[in-house]
Amino acid sequence: MTADYLQGSFIPKDDLTLPYAWASLHMNAQMELSTKNNPKLSNETARMSGQITYILEALKDVPMQTWANICAASGMTVYGAVAVSWCKDAEIGQVWEGWRASGFPLKPLPEFERPARFINAGLLPETNSLAAIIAAADSKTLPICAMIAAMGGPLDFDISEDMLRNAPPQVASFLKSRMLQKSDRTEAENQLVETWSITIAGTEYDIWGET
Repeated sequence: MTADYLQGSFIPKDDLTLPYAWASLHMNAQMELSTKNNPKLSNETARMSGQITYILEALKDVPMQTWANICAASGMTVYGAVAVSWCKDAEIGQVWEGWRASGFPLKPLPEFERPARFINAGLLPETNSLAAIIAAADSKTLPICAMIAAMGGPLDFDISEDMLRNAPPQVASFLKSRMLQKSDRTEAENQLVETWSITIAGTEYDIWGET
């Protein structure tokens, strides 16, 4: 008979205990971040992303509150919050609550958008419509920006010009970043870019002013 020192642990998959899942999730995220700018390590970056996805998917049978307890003991982080979305009976509002608690900034830069792209797609709207995103986010800034960061494909700017012009700085920064990805902008769209540049000037979301 062999002593099993993991007896009593919650093990959702293989030998993946929840504390090990939390630690691995963050170590892999840090390693992925450190290799992203090195072309020679592109395969390693993809492997890290795959490992993060594997860990997150392993949480599907873990009650949300059980994972929340791990995060409470370790300190809430952005990846801890993102992992909530994969837990049993999780709601997207719990992800936003955890993200805010983590204090992790969300800007339209790859290293800041990356966590949003690991949110369980099943809890996000399947749309590129800005109007639909705003509705799903209940007009709240963080969810709007996170949903824009998480989606694939170009953003559909399907709200009124007045609403676009009056976007708060964080949202304006994301709108500007997506509008700049368009190669065939109209004069009206270029004017919106100028408006957003004024809105975000002097704020932490002016990533263009930082360069």
